[in-house]
Amino acid sequence: MKRNYYITAALVMSALLYSCKKDYLDVKTIKADITVDKLYANYTYVQQVVWNTYSYLPDGFANLNLESATDNAEATNVSDKAQAFNNGIWNQYSNPDDAWAYNFNGIRQANEYLQNKDKVDISYIKGKITSTDSTTYFNARNNVKFMQGEVLFLKAFFYMELVKRYGGVPILEQPLDYSNTASWDNIKRNSVDECIKYIADLCDKAAAIIPADLSPYSWYDDGRVTQGAIKALKARALLYGASPLFKDAGSTTTWAQAAKASYDVIALNKYSLDGSYANLFGSNNTSSKEYIFYRRYGAINYLEYNNFPIAFQNSNGNSITPTENFVNDYEVVTAGTAVPFDWANPTHAAAPYSNRDPRFAATVVYNGSSFKGSVIQTYTGGSSGLPKQNATKTGYYLSKWVNQSVDLTNATTANHAWGYFRYGETLLNFAEAMFNAYGADADPEGYGMTALKAINLVRQRAGMPAITAAQLNQTRIEHERNVELSFENQRLWDVRRWKKGVAYFNGSVNRIEITNAGATNTYAVKKLENRAFYDKMNWYPIPQSEIAKTHWTQNPGW
Repeated sequence: MKRNYYITAALVMSALLYSCKKDYLDVKTIKADITVDKLYANYTYVQQVVWNTYSYLPDGFANLNLESATDNAEATNVSDKAQAFNNGIWNQYSNPDDAWAYNFNGIRQANEYLQNKDKVDISYIKGKITSTDSTTYFNARNNVKFMQGEVLFLKAFFYMELVKRYGGVPILEQPLDYSNTASWDNIKRNSVDECIKYIADLCDKAAAIIPADLSPYSWYDDGRVTQGAIKALKARALLYGASPLFKDAGSTTTWAQAAKASYDVIALNKYSLDGSYANLFGSNNTSSKEYIFYRRYGAINYLEYNNFPIAFQNSNGNSITPTENFVNDYEVVTAGTAVPFDWANPTHAAAPYSNRDPRFAATVVYNGSSFKGSVIQTYTGGSSGLPKQNATKTGYYLSKWVNQSVDLTNATTANHAWGYFRYGETLLNFAEAMFNAYGADADPEGYGMTALKAINLVRQRAGMPAITAAQLNQTRIEHERNVELSFENQRLWDVRRWKKGVAYFNGSVNRIEITNAGATNTYAVKKLENRAFYDKMNWYPIPQSEIAKTHWTQNPGW
């Protein structure tokens, strides 16, 4: 006998601020105690269910501090969740980034919709037509169709969030209640290979539903899932699947497959690199043709309260600050040639922030830089330096994502949007996959682009000189991804999938100590702290509560 479940809570998303022209995710309250059958028969309610599924997408700005769990940054707040990662005191009982329940709840929401999607009734719209214009009905019919593609994509996204953390997880087609322990009895944990293939399959199904050209559907608002977003997710999943950590876990994905998936995004011819790298992180970034999929937050200012240099009144010092390790990764350009920065080079050391990769100034606030018309002083005793309370511990502040137009004294705000996928990442994904599949400058599939060309497009957009085929290697790929994609929730996962967590995340993280004497500054690289990272940490442990109820084998080493 079919069970008749009830909705016992209102589906309200007051906190969700997703990208849109119209506020299409302004979700109305759904009456409590409405049956599932009635819920899914109601076209208006079904739309609210889909918008609610979007709400499970990760909150990029809320998780910005996870960059401080990498070698790129330090959280000024000693109680920040990243400190547990850095001290190596997290485990299956306590994980500051435990995304298990959150994403499985999103998957349950998606499965609930997919199981009931055919119940929706739009006949009443047809019945209201009193003229020869049936546009409203046809729009609703297409919307019902497209919503299925959206939810398939969202389900794939949630699975990717799980798999990149935990490895293999259960593939669920039924809307199991995560909070009901009994419903998880005898649920098997699928392999990494099965999960990567499943994510790709969900993306393929979604791409077959949502057309590449949405221009005939003017009612389909910006911020909803597009074929570009679907293909970008598949490309990222296959890039991970071809990477060393995933291959060692049994993935059969090849670099050639990953390259093809990234090329499929490029071949859409819908996206291009923005002429300004800094524009990607400003208040108008959603207008950039580089962004493929993003989340609009509207007018906010908490990023600025947290990350303005401490000299500015009302800056709260809850900052995420770049480390010297990260700053050291930016090259120096001299006479059209780029070379690694080197403190042992007297010319570099005398003016350490001159002639650096332009992405440096767009990402980092440094001593002597201009911020809101003020010269920033991070030297010892400076207005934004130690020993001032809540000053940066690294000698730097974050510029990326931080809008200088905000006035903390008068609590003004600025628009912000977080990017989930952008074309710059697509090119770097393509470059990495192509290099590993075919080398630096081979194009056996006739894509019209090589690994070298892709990586140079990204460099040249930033104003950096091109590299040669002889210079392209894995180290260069790691460098380019870090300086291009830092503070975009990439580093934490890139280093893990390369199986280089111990190399990058274990050991000393450095700061810069600056001594000012009038017009002269002297610089000393000092150790900020030692961090702990072990090979087992490339995968998160499955939460012990899940092990207890499923009796799965825990991830190795935990």
